[in-house]
Amino acid sequence: MNKENISKAIGEIDSRHINEAINYHSCRSLSCNTSIFRKPFGRFMIAIFCICLLIGFSMFMPFDKQTIKAYAYGTDKEIMKTNTVLSSGTITDDGEMKGPQVQFYIVGKDIKTIRFSCKNQWIDFVDWTGKRNEFGMGKNFTVPYGSDESEYCYLIIDWIPDDTIRMLTDNKNVGIKDLPIKLRKDIVVLEITYENGKSATKAIKINLQDNGKFAASFDDYTITKQDKFVKCPDSKPINNDVLHAHVNDSVSQSTDKGCISYQAALSKQEIEEAKTAALDYYKNTVWHVESIDVTSDDNRQYKNIGIEANYSAGNIIIFNVTAIFNGKTENRTISVARTKNGNWSVINEGF
Repeated sequence: MNKENISKAIGEIDSRHINEAINYHSCRSLSCNTSIFRKPFGRFMIAIFCICLLIGFSMFMPFDKQTIKAYAYGTDKEIMKTNTVLSSGTITDDGEMKGPQVQFYIVGKDIKTIRFSCKNQWIDFVDWTGKRNEFGMGKNFTVPYGSDESEYCYLIIDWIPDDTIRMLTDNKNVGIKDLPIKLRKDIVVLEITYENGKSATKAIKINLQDNGKFAASFDDYTITKQDKFVKCPDSKPINNDVLHAHVNDSVSQSTDKGCISYQAALSKQEIEEAKTAALDYYKNTVWHVESIDVTSDDNRQYKNIGIEANYSAGNIIIFNVTAIFNGKTENRTISVARTKNGNWSVINEGF
């Protein structure tokens, strides 16, 4: 409680109540003539007592407490303190992804920045407003939020279980139940800074269940000495101008020197099978697919280290997708790769 609130509260105390307290003389142990409450010093003590009461109430009542909530992207389901089973996506024993696994956004008031740190897997950041720079897939990065709270729901954090998918895809005898703890459980720590200088620490804990579904919880968090991953340096943001220049350079280089033809490395039947896997993926999301086509061979997504770059031509194909949600049309990409049993599985999807 600040000084203005205290002054206001004292000013609203009816003077009649103070006079009654001063003149109250039913106490048997003190006579009216000698009561301390009839003296100026006693009145001063009463005023001090009232102020102490008001300050005491302010310590226990959350007048200025900031409220931060996390929501699952796509379903807008709030991620609670207890495990919240997410219906946005699943993963099979073969490493096949159906729908996005864990994507979330943060809602609150007057957030200046949030620093995200992922312990075991990887995270990515997408800004639908296009005002903030990208980071690419990383472990730690800081996102500027700003005073416009209406933009917060467009700042999407994508948790990417790439190490888990790779383990399931590359090992025929390994299923979800066989995975080590670090490939089934993860934590993303949020260090939040507000515009007024205050700060808070939260965390999203993620758990891959035996049935391939993901559960998550969101609550306060205390960083300890064991949380060394939080101390890792941030990934550097990719300036949008540099990003566009990089795309232009890759196009010119592919024209001069030629490039790998991912589409030519696959038969028409294989491409159709991959497209079917992509369409099946979207059936479990909020997106309605309007069109889907094979992307160009010089698409920089093929060089995405840690995901697409792990697959050679003949084992991966990327599609450009035009999708609609709530009347809004978005251009997206979806990457489909060949699994260990020869089937096609979605390994990445987004803007």
